[in-house]
Amino acid sequence: MRKLFLAVLLASTLLTGCLDNTQEITLNENGGGLFSASTDMGDLLGLVRQMGAAQDLSGLEKQKLDTVILLADAADSLEGLTSEEKALVGKASLALNMDLSTDKMKTGIRMPFDHPGQAAIIQPLSGKLLGDVARRQLDGKLPTGGRQMPAPSSFEAYYDLTIEKGSIRRVLNKERYARAEEDEFLKGMRELSGMGLSMKSTYVINLPRPATKAEGKSLKLSEDKRKITLSVDIDDFFDEPEKLQYLIEF
Repeated sequence: MRKLFLAVLLASTLLTGCLDNTQEITLNENGGGLFSASTDMGDLLGLVRQMGAAQDLSGLEKQKLDTVILLADAADSLEGLTSEEKALVGKASLALNMDLSTDKMKTGIRMPFDHPGQAAIIQPLSGKLLGDVARRQLDGKLPTGGRQMPAPSSFEAYYDLTIEKGSIRRVLNKERYARAEEDEFLKGMRELSGMGLSMKSTYVINLPRPATKAEGKSLKLSEDKRKITLSVDIDDFFDEPEKLQYLIEF
């Protein structure tokens, strides 16, 4: 169990940071806006030590970073990007604050976009960026359990997000979801939830004007109807995936 824990933990914290993740989309009246995502993984690193796996992190203790990286140079180094994705990466920035000797690890990514359609492709793109940067920083320094970790994934891979002028819709892709039980990373995270370590995601959408419709089992609408919040965890994903669906009109 300890090897499973460390492998999944390293996959999520060192590559994508999706154990406890907040993603925020801000839409402007002109259709453009800003995507941002942030994570704080210090508690998770502390839990590794409590479980007696501190020696597995010993090779990373001297890794310290506190920087903001402009990702323009990463646009050409990432494989398989479309021209539109490269343009988005060229305007993005990534903040890293890491000191494993004090169990500190925070990440933040900011990516502006020009029209609503771009916002829908940014969520998976941001995860790819975080993984690429982490691999560059930690290449060759991961303990054996980390190098054998399952490929990281996320809830977003199983939903179709459509953002158009005046509406945002996320729908479960039933064909992809039928294979979710084969997702080794998410299966591992569900097993770890029984130990009190639950994979959680919070999604925030800031609208340019009040919502006229907000449908979704777990949606929370602010008093001025311009801010939508959705919080879910790994059990929601497997037991009631419809909780992650929504329709917003504004």
